[in-house]
Amino acid sequence: MSNIAVIFNQKAKNASLISQYLEHFSQHHIDYTSFETRPDKLKTIIKHCQKDYSLLLIGGGDGTVRTAAELCCHSSFKLGIIPLGTMNHFVKELSLPANPDELTHALKQMSTITIDLSEVNQRIFVNNASIGFYPRFAYHRNHYHKFYNKWLSYLPGFIQACKFNQPLNIEIKNQDLNLSLATSFFMISNNMYSYQFPIAFRRENFNEGLLGIYVYKYKKLPLKNMIHALFNPKKNFTIKQSSHPIEVHIKNKKNIDVALDGEIIKMKTPLLFKPLPNALTLLTGSQ
Repeated sequence: MSNIAVIFNQKAKNASLISQYLEHFSQHHIDYTSFETRPDKLKTIIKHCQKDYSLLLIGGGDGTVRTAAELCCHSSFKLGIIPLGTMNHFVKELSLPANPDELTHALKQMSTITIDLSEVNQRIFVNNASIGFYPRFAYHRNHYHKFYNKWLSYLPGFIQACKFNQPLNIEIKNQDLNLSLATSFFMISNNMYSYQFPIAFRRENFNEGLLGIYVYKYKKLPLKNMIHALFNPKKNFTIKQSSHPIEVHIKNKKNIDVALDGEIIKMKTPLLFKPLPNALTLLTGSQ
């Protein structure tokens, strides 16, 4: 039996591309067993495959990758990514194999890297976790996605999120920090983002064991100010970093929606963020 399980999310934006990958693997005599699944069954399928396979190839977007990382962190399992999502930020930032040729070559070489993860209230994230504006935007975007394609749903979702943009009173505490702020946007990242003109944000390093802290400096995030904020992050955002756990208290909020790599999860407050150094082993291209 093969030691490779291919698990793909049938609801991923580019799920139809999976056939190209599977055909390529077969042409190059790479043995695998494939599992097609829905988002609500993803965890069950991954846990089932962990009993029999040492390498899991996960097909989907960043939310699918987050779920797999949560189940494979701090273990002997190797995780490979088949980028089938809309943006695939994680694959792009790490320069992971991005097409059938590259992934087939990686499977033959079996080169791996180990990266950091982060968690909030014991839930893993690979990119970032945020409260405030983004969860509201994602909620409205998902609503409009029922009627339009995903790209068209971004604009009305964005406008609705700006209209109902209530500030949060938060306290950020750890052994290095003690901040009290009123903001409409708060985000913690798995290691630090750098800004690249015009509005590209990416991480150059996934092994510094850091939590990146990004807080919009003002209570409101009006639609007319959004572009200015994106083009001038240093002027509009308080940006800090820490290698220690961070506790975030939100005034008058017992529960709050948190966006974990785009997936909205309701959590109890306070929120406890932790860096998880060297937590996940990934299949990569030639080193």
